[in-house]
Order: sequence, then C-alpha cells, then structure tokens
Amino acid sequence: MINETYGRVLVCEHFDGSEGIFPTYYSSICGGHTENSERVFGDSFTPLVGVPCPFCRDVARLSIFFWPMAQFDMETVTVSLLQRYPKLEQLGDITNMTVAQKSDYGKFCRLTKIKLVGSTGKSDFLRAEDLRLAIDPTGSKIKSTICHIIKWDGKWTFTAGRGWGHGVGMCQCGAEGMARKGYTSDEILSYYYPGSKIASIY
Repeated sequence: MINETYGRVLVCEHFDGSEGIFPTYYSSICGGHTENSERVFGDSFTPLVGVPCPFCRDVARLSIFFWPMAQFDMETVTVSLLQRYPKLEQLGDITNMTVAQKSDYGKFCRLTKIKLVGSTGKSDFLRAEDLRLAIDPTGSKIKSTICHIIKWDGKWTFTAGRGWGHGVGMCQCGAEGMARKGYTSDEILSYYYPGSKIASIY
C-alpha cells in the first residue's frame, strides 16, 4: 500500500496559472464544515475554500466533538496576548473582545477575526485562531474557534464549542467517516481538497 503512493502528491493550479503543490492542511475534527484557509492562515488556494463535512460527527466521541466551557482569568488573558503579540501593548488591559468576522454555517459559526479593545481606549484585531492559541497554546481547552466568547463572572468564557483544531483542509475524523462508508482515498482527498489532483513528481 505504501509503495502505491510513492512519488504521488496533491497539486492544484495556482493563481498565476502554474501548477504545483499546496499546503495540505488537516485538523482533527472540523465540527461540521472545513474552513477557508485565507481566514485562518492568510494564504489562498482553490482547494482550501472549505466544504461541508457531515462525516466527522458520526466518528468523533460526542464529548470531544462538543467541548466543555473553558474559562480564563482576564488578567491572564491580557498577559498571554501581550507576550505573544507585543504590538497589543498599546491597548493596556484587554477590556472587551467582539467578533469582527465569522463564517456562518447555519447551525454554527466559526469565528475568524476578533476585535480587541483595551483600557487605553485603543483597539486592534487578531485572527481568531491566533487568539485561541495565544490564550491556550496547547489547544486542549479552547479546542477550536467554533464557540461563543463572553465575559462571565470576571473571566473570559469560551462556550458552546465544537470541533478540534483550525478546521482547514482535511478533517481527520471526517476522512475516517468517509472511509467507513466505502469512499476511496482518492475520493476523500478530492472531497476535502476540491479542484486538486494527484500527480507523480518522481
């Protein structure tokens, strides 16, 4: 089986008309829809626009697909963000976080950009994925940006969460779900990376 994949890679047509490899991102559980890479990592490739994924929920354990509420002390959040992004020092203490951009998938939304307001009255923006990993670098508590952010009892609270990871590219649990239904590896790759094709490079 391994020998059959020798030299085979996924490629796509780039915006300059050339054809080549692209970042084949993947995450554990997309939560029901994969995400456009441009909104998470800032790069743009046709196969990374995001697709519906009805497959991962049947594979992932319910306790992981839906993750429990996570809370962080407000001072801890400020320190974590300023350490990771020194440009935010002009804000002072982080006093408010609001959703500036999100991908709406009907029954749920993935946050993609957050507006931060500080005690100095100044504001700035962060990609939601950058915010998530700055506050929780392990990703074990804030498992994804499919959640709500609220201020509760003096803490920043991340609630109604689902999925695990950035959600770009292939959903690992979704791929397993497709395989269980009889889809081939080529069909799975074609589904999660639409517009891509497999090429032999050596």
